[in-house]
Amino acid sequence: MKSVKGNFVENIFRKAKISFLKIYYARGSAHEIALGAAIGAFWGVFPTFGLSTILSLLLYKIFRFNIVAAISGAFISNPLTSPFLLIISYKVGSYFIKTDIQFDYDNWYKNLPRIGYVLIIGSTIVSAITGLFIYYITKYVVDRRRNLKANNPIQNTK
Repeated sequence: MKSVKGNFVENIFRKAKISFLKIYYARGSAHEIALGAAIGAFWGVFPTFGLSTILSLLLYKIFRFNIVAAISGAFISNPLTSPFLLIISYKVGSYFIKTDIQFDYDNWYKNLPRIGYVLIIGSTIVSAITGLFIYYITKYVVDRRRNLKANNPIQNTK
């Protein structure tokens, strides 16, 4: 019998794989898919705490990207990665805004009013870098898959 913790971790990895496959096989141009994944990843890393889908839907009206890729890209933030993303964002923000408060994951929410600016600055930078990274990786993978499919004589006969 598997432990509850094992099922939890397996479930997260299963959902991550499904999200990757949704992006990999999404319809639309490679730019639309990559932009959607990048915007989703940006909101997934930024501490929106569950609002990433709503924020992606709002941006969809402006930028016209692949919404399925955006929702899938937002899965970068999950219970396994969120603690690390918060710590990294705080560390990056503390390079720009000096603070004497030590980031402690157990009671970070108590210090949120005092470290909020540091966390927002760091999250913006980390989210932007993650979004750019996801954009270029996704665009490369989608273009490569489509080029391989177009150049495969066996698949072209169907």
